[in-house]
Parts: sequence; C-alpha cells; structure tokens
Amino acid sequence: MSLDLATLRRRLQKALGKEFTVGDLLGEGGFAAVFRVRDNSQHRDVAVKVLDLGLTPSPGLAERFVREARTSGQLEHPHIVPIYKVGGYKNEVLYIVMRCVDGRSVRQLLEREQRLSVVDAARIARQVADALGYAHGRGIVHRDVKPDNVLLDGSGHVLVTDFGIAKAAQEASASQLTTEGMVVGTPHYMSPEQATGERVDGRSDIYALGVVLYQMLAGTPPFEGESAQSVLMKQATVEPVPIRQLRGDVPAALAAVIERMLAKDPAERYQTAEELSRALVDALPGAARDGLHTGRSIAAGLVRVLVGLGALAGLGLVAFALFSGGPRLSVSAPVPDSVTQVLRRQRGLPPGDVALYVFAPRGAEDTTLLLVARRVVSVVTPHGARVYARDSVRVRYRLNLRGGLALRMILSVRRAREDTAFSRLSIRDVYEMTPRLRQLRLSP
Repeated sequence: MSLDLATLRRRLQKALGKEFTVGDLLGEGGFAAVFRVRDNSQHRDVAVKVLDLGLTPSPGLAERFVREARTSGQLEHPHIVPIYKVGGYKNEVLYIVMRCVDGRSVRQLLEREQRLSVVDAARIARQVADALGYAHGRGIVHRDVKPDNVLLDGSGHVLVTDFGIAKAAQEASASQLTTEGMVVGTPHYMSPEQATGERVDGRSDIYALGVVLYQMLAGTPPFEGESAQSVLMKQATVEPVPIRQLRGDVPAALAAVIERMLAKDPAERYQTAEELSRALVDALPGAARDGLHTGRSIAAGLVRVLVGLGALAGLGLVAFALFSGGPRLSVSAPVPDSVTQVLRRQRGLPPGDVALYVFAPRGAEDTTLLLVARRVVSVVTPHGARVYARDSVRVRYRLNLRGGLALRMILSVRRAREDTAFSRLSIRDVYEMTPRLRQLRLSP
C-alpha cells in the first residue's frame, strides 16, 4: 500500500486543530510524510512529520516512535533540528512538530551540483560530527545518517534531523532491516555492523558520515549494487576505492580521515564524533567554519568596491585581494567544539565563557588566534594567551610596508599598552574580519 496523502493531510489537520494550518507536502517515503504547517499562534511555519499507523509494519512502532521522538526532543544543539511537540490522533496518525528549515538537504544539493568543493564537504561533515557528538553524549545514536537527513538553511548552516527514529522502526520490525526504503536505515549508508544486524553504537554513525563525506567529494557513494542486499554485502566485505583515485584535489590528510571513518572494524574508526570533528579541522582548517565556501564572493565584493574608486591604486589592491589566500580560520558562534577545546587548553577562553568569534590568518602567523568571547578578547599563541576584558578593547589597523603591503592589527586596551595581535594581515583578512568585529562592537 502507498500513502494516501489527501487522507493523511486531512487527519493531520484534525490532529493539530485550528491553531495550525497544514500546507504543502515537503517529502514522503515508506509510511511517513512531511508537511509544511503554519503555526497560527506563534506566527511561524513548522515542519510536521506524520506517520500513517495503518501502513506501519508493526503495532509496536507507534509506542517506540513516540518514545524515541520525545527523547530526541530533549536535544538542544545548534546543528540539530529542534522538536517542538510529539502527538497523535486516535489510532490513525502520529506526528512530530519540528523547526521548518527553509533550504535544501545535502541530497538535493548533490542532485544539483553532483559533487561539492573539498572545503564545503569538510565543513558539512564537521558540523554533522558536532551534532552527533552532542547526541552520543546523551545516549542517542542516529542510525540513519544520510544526505536526506542533513539539511542546510539559507546561510549554509547545517542541521541534522530524524534522530532516533530509525531505532524505533528497527526494534519494531527487525525482520525488515534490509527492506529498501524503510526508515531503519538506508543500505548505501549503513555500517557493516548495522548491515549484519549486530549491536550498533556511535561509531556506526561515524561510518555513515564517512559514506556521506565520500559521496559529497566523489559524487557517488563508495558502494552501489542492484539490490539492497548486494549493497549491504559490499558494506560488510569490500574496501572502497580510495577517494584520491576519484578526486585528486582531496588533501592526503583528509583522505586519511575518510579512510579511518570507513574502517570495517568499529575499533579502527574514530571512537567518538568529537575526535572526528577535531581530525577534520586538523586535516582542513577551513572545516572549522559554518556555512558554505564564500571565498570567491568575498573577493568579488572587494573587486566591486575597489573598481568603483576608478583609481590605478584601487586596481592594484583588487589584484592583491584576488591572489592573496583567504584566512585559515574565520568562524562565528557556534564555534566548533574542537576549536573551543584548543582555546581552553591555551587558557584563552576562561571557564564559563562562550566563544563568539575566532580568527587566524593564513601565513607566517598561522599559529596565532584572535578570540572574541562574551567576556574577554584573547590573543592565543602556542606559548599561552593574552587575555583582556572585552569591554576594554578596541581594534585598530596600521599600514605595514615592510616586505610588501600589509596591515598591522592592534588592540587598544584601556589602562594598558597597545597589543599587536597580528603584524602582517592581508587586505582580504581585514575585509573578512571587519564586519564581524563591528557586529561585536570592537571596530568602528
């Protein structure tokens, strides 16, 4: 039997009541569908996932669905789609009300782009890893990490959805584990231990994320087959083609991360998602940023401004901006856990404070970080940190012509000496930082 969407929509409207207006269908599959719904009392759109209980494979699914959904609803993380409400209507439907993400899934993005840039793929994977690390720390394993469940909002910020729902379906109908299209997992993204019906933990999610990262880079998952069973057999027994054979611009360090994520033996993978997040940033520092790659748009914006000046000097600066590398790190809150841990180890981020912006230039001063937190501003180096009260700091720049055109970044600290945070910044570095520092009221 297939979903009767008209009937499902009508039942959902009855279940939600007059405070909600059921709108367009956002997606469907198996025995569930997702609708855009207007929350009239809150004046916002929400997404509602609704299950047709007449099509579910097991009577036990309903109870487990509600339990897992309510457990997942306790997750509060910047990269997890929040759940607002779980409910049902008679014995006809169950539903989950959650945030409506106006954007695309990674699957939709891949359908359009086929494969992503190396930095975009790494950024998406790192944000998913942060979400998984938070959930695993609270005893929740996703079990169905795949491109459909990784969403991107309008700014390219990643949100993971459908936590725990696969577990409900798996417990309710273990015999249908390998049935294609079921929510218990998708064969192309299932770990070897999940494919063979063994007990799974957070390391299974790490494997699935490795498959997603591989696909974002190569344009195809590591294993294909004529049936679900043939794909699952390959997951358990066949080694994937090394990513650098399919995509030569993948750095060796990132390829090594992917290889470890896709290890057949869980003991040979990263043991925690936090460890994976740190490894991704170590392999490709640009992965620490949220959103998609904006390097070309930054340069293009600077070109438009400077060309408007109509001066020869301006054209020279355009060339400089185009050919100088972007910053190694420029990330706003939520700052990845891997970066936050480094800041705390170096004593740049005091206990209880929250990082709002972290910047590191590309060049000779790669090891120095500028941190803006809620309470402090810190210049963090491998040898320690210089920490100042945030409300006492203002940022200024001075021209530095030694060894070529560059800018010196100076922290003017009330009742203290000036502190040179960076002695040589490119124009592109300053262009990247200035809007963020202005929002934080540190720059005029």
